Amino acid sequence: MLLWSCCLAFSAAQAAGECPGFPVLATSSEALLAQVRALPPVGIDRERQACAPATVIDFAYSGGTLCRFGGEVDAATAAVTRLADGGELVEYLYLFPYAPATHARLLALLAARFTPVDKAAWPAFLQGAAPGKETTALFTHGGYYISLGKPAEGDPADWYSNVIFEKMDKPALGVRKACREGRDG
Repeated sequence: MLLWSCCLAFSAAQAAGECPGFPVLATSSEALLAQVRALPPVGIDRERQACAPATVIDFAYSGGTLCRFGGEVDAATAAVTRLADGGELVEYLYLFPYAPATHARLLALLAARFTPVDKAAWPAFLQGAAPGKETTALFTHGGYYISLGKPAEGDPADWYSNVIFEKMDKPALGVRKACREGRDG
């Protein structure tokens, strides 16, 4: 039984490919979704938010490693956000099991490829505190904001770092979207 478990873990680790949309940024929601859905093993959930502008978020996850970000850091979850009308890509993200060393490696990977933004110049949607999480760095490239986040100190859900790629002309329409009418599902 132990040998079988080891073989399954090894085959899952071998199957983990590169995370799509990094270091070359995604431009097409259809292509990105197809690449994310092709990552084995993967489960897909869909969330619709009806408040304007309506969006659709496809979450892909695995029981372990979904893909390798930059070929170095194991991502457990991905999400792709599109406008419900027309399917335009507005955001995608990756979640990683949180550890200080992992978070530092993600920062190094992003800093090596993208232009950093001084905290005083961050857009308004990143200026305020978000419950349970904090943005630790922000970069720009090719019409995207690229943010690195981690759990806030003392957060009971202290489990992940995240890298979020948001279109600069349509920020905060993915997982950061706040619907006045409540959470849609």
